[in-house]
Amino acid sequence: MSDTSPPKTRPGSVTLAVWLQILLALFLLAQTALSFVYGPDAADAAEDALEAQGVAMSDLPQGTSFESGPGALVFNIVLAALLVVLALLNGAGKRPARVLTWVLQPIILVCTLAGMLSTLFLSQFLSYAFENSGDETLEALDVDAIVDAVTGAYPSWTAVVSYGALALGILGSLLVIVLLAVPSANAYFRKEEPEKFIPGAPPA
Repeated sequence: MSDTSPPKTRPGSVTLAVWLQILLALFLLAQTALSFVYGPDAADAAEDALEAQGVAMSDLPQGTSFESGPGALVFNIVLAALLVVLALLNGAGKRPARVLTWVLQPIILVCTLAGMLSTLFLSQFLSYAFENSGDETLEALDVDAIVDAVTGAYPSWTAVVSYGALALGILGSLLVIVLLAVPSANAYFRKEEPEKFIPGAPPA
């Protein structure tokens, strides 16, 4: 015979961490949907902007692309699914999920920072690549016109999704790491030893 402990009450710190993970997953899926739906239009817009300057896509340095490849889209979907699973397990107080979250969220933070830098300095990166191509035609390209054409192919609310994913990927990841490490979260995830009943022993 043993006493059954009442279920633990989930603290607000863990609940907030769970919702931050779920929100990040939703924004990642929204970004993926945008890339899937409007990526081909963005590539066409870039090609038109290049042709207006007398250059074809085939003239660009190898590997230059203006849309996300299928690998990146699948990666985002898998990452979003993993975040949802970890969020649900964290909400249930599963200790392995918290450890995996502490591994995954810093990786997401670094990847988000890298993505932010590549987006902010897209024009500079392209200009550098074209200027070092050794092709006078590419060196004379109006890179800003190409970038404007690409961004113009996406709907106006794309910025909301992008900034939301950025905030959740950086600030949200930091918050999740901290929230799952505060004392209330530690108590929630702490493994409780079952109480043993010893016949004849006085109650504790």
